[in-house]
Amino acid sequence: MYMYIVIVGASGIGKRLTELALSEKHHNVVVIDKNEERCEYVARKFDAIAINADATQEETLDELDVKKADVLIATTTDDATNLLVVSLAKNRGVKNLIAVVNQEESKPLYIEKGVKIINKPDIVVAEMIYTSIKHPTIEGFLNVDDYAEVVRLPLLPKSSFDRKTITDIWVHHKSLVVAIERKDRFIIPTDDLTLHEGDIVTIIVEKDRIDKVVNMFSE
Repeated sequence: MYMYIVIVGASGIGKRLTELALSEKHHNVVVIDKNEERCEYVARKFDAIAINADATQEETLDELDVKKADVLIATTTDDATNLLVVSLAKNRGVKNLIAVVNQEESKPLYIEKGVKIINKPDIVVAEMIYTSIKHPTIEGFLNVDDYAEVVRLPLLPKSSFDRKTITDIWVHHKSLVVAIERKDRFIIPTDDLTLHEGDIVTIIVEKDRIDKVVNMFSE
């Protein structure tokens, strides 16, 4: 599917995003950055259209006919810049707006504008490290939103969940089991499926219950 993609910011995230989008060959990708060297690098490295300009200026977006864009992504390290850019794009009719959030306190401002938000990588990495410190048995996790997480947990010996059914976990802990890895099998569970020691369980759990659920998998 062809898309006209506008990327604001040609540093780390914007650079990689440009590479990914152009790898599919059939998208029209335009990158905007105030830094001339970054623009030259992106244009040379990826054979991309890179505009050395200020995306917070209305004329910059108008000259690119941004109203025809399928998506605009603001990837700069400054929330004020990203917010202004997505606001200008929204006023011009761009329906799909995405922005990197640099500060947690900026999230409500993006949400208010209907922007899809992506946490800055260092925030995500910090959360992952802290979760690994706090819950060393977790083999993987993903934030769903501010209220829930998807975690991948091994069912350790003497776990409280050994020989329990999927229904037991849901009824007592309001946690949803979505997949089980058992030896060389991948199982989409039914309510009456029984868990066994050694299973690796992927589960959606409310954040305020995660400590209890993790502990019951290991105790």
